[in-house]
Amino acid sequence: MATSKRQRQRDRRQVAQQRAKTTAVRGRIRSRGARIALITAAIVVAVVILWLWARGSDDESAPDVGEDVVFPELPPPPAPGGERTLASAPEQSLDPSIRYSAVFDTSVGIIRVRLDQGLSPEAVNAFAALAEEGYYDGTAIFYTDDVGGYIQGGSPHTNSADDPGPGFTVTPSGSADYEAGQLLWSAEGNSTGQFLFLARDGFQPSQAVSGLTVVGEIEDNSLNLVRTILNSHVDNPDTAFGGRPAESVIVNSIDIQSTDFTPEGSIDLSGCPPADGSGPQVLDFDGPHPMCLDVSKQYTAVFDTTSGEMRIDLDVTNTPITANNFAVLARYHYYDNTLLFRTDPSIGIIQGGAPHTNSPSDPGPGYTIPDEGSGFTYEPGQIVMARTAAPNSASAQFFFAVNENTALLNNQGTYVVFGQMDDAGLAVAEAILASHVDQPGNRLGGGPDPQVIVNSVTIEESG
Repeated sequence: MATSKRQRQRDRRQVAQQRAKTTAVRGRIRSRGARIALITAAIVVAVVILWLWARGSDDESAPDVGEDVVFPELPPPPAPGGERTLASAPEQSLDPSIRYSAVFDTSVGIIRVRLDQGLSPEAVNAFAALAEEGYYDGTAIFYTDDVGGYIQGGSPHTNSADDPGPGFTVTPSGSADYEAGQLLWSAEGNSTGQFLFLARDGFQPSQAVSGLTVVGEIEDNSLNLVRTILNSHVDNPDTAFGGRPAESVIVNSIDIQSTDFTPEGSIDLSGCPPADGSGPQVLDFDGPHPMCLDVSKQYTAVFDTTSGEMRIDLDVTNTPITANNFAVLARYHYYDNTLLFRTDPSIGIIQGGAPHTNSPSDPGPGYTIPDEGSGFTYEPGQIVMARTAAPNSASAQFFFAVNENTALLNNQGTYVVFGQMDDAGLAVAEAILASHVDQPGNRLGGGPDPQVIVNSVTIEESG
């Protein structure tokens, strides 16, 4: 019995020891599995973090975690004391028989608007009078609405929507079909004097603007600039709508220009304009000009541009008709406040001379001139007449030959060379061409960035 009892005790100890070993092994397996799971999870987390970091490094536009978007501040308004307030509406100053343009000189480029007196002559006249008085000089584009598709300005006292205005109201034109490319002006109410550029169709103002009247049409090339300003929109964190441009856009001045030739009797367009450039601006003519240059003297065209000065000696000896045409147009201020609207590095040119549209489709001054010579070769520094594929179709547009690629035009037809710029001017032209940016959908390439404005072209006489 004793032996059997001891045997049973030994058997139970062996079973207990085996169970303890099994439990220990299972414990070690569970512990190892937990450690493997933790290590695996850590690796996964690390991989995800590294992927997100790499993605943020590749995307330069990705903001840092926690980065605050700062709403841009505007400069102080130019007339906070109210000195631009008028006692009454201005008297009629625009001639109803003449077409006018408003040229907005802004800190980011020129915006040209063809004014339309047909819809609301009183409102157009009031806007033009304020512009001529300098009411808008130094004001900011204080509001952009990327939902409503417009930009807003015209508040010299506050640079905001609650500006007290010029001190008068006029009768608005009433309802209108709003569409992209229009310039609207507030004719009455608490927003009188403010203006809106419509960048897109479907205009829906998100803040109250009363007495809106269509006063003009934005020219095609300028509409691109308006859309660029709108695309720089930054949301205002204090409201549920609207904002302003990421960088301040300032209206330096607004110039009201006649785009018709001067009415008969006020200036004799059959003769020559004043040599000192003191005559009025004229953009449209009945025909070519008489010979106004003395072929025994030397003439230099001085381009004052936003990128620098370019001086060009005109070739009166070999191309008197072409040089005379250009000089007369310059003395009529035909090229003032126009864009060098095209750059094309592939053929080494910069093109300009289109005051009506700032584009190749410009209608020109109303006439063409004959091709003066043939067999031209093209080299850096030349000024050359632009024309269509038809012979004798040049009128006012020109291009600068900037680099050796212009030689590709040698066998492409007759483009009359009528002047040569100096080395300093060529350096300016080279810098403009180097700023070229392709423009999608533009079959002629693109343009400079930022825009280059020809402020004026003056003609100097010597010899």
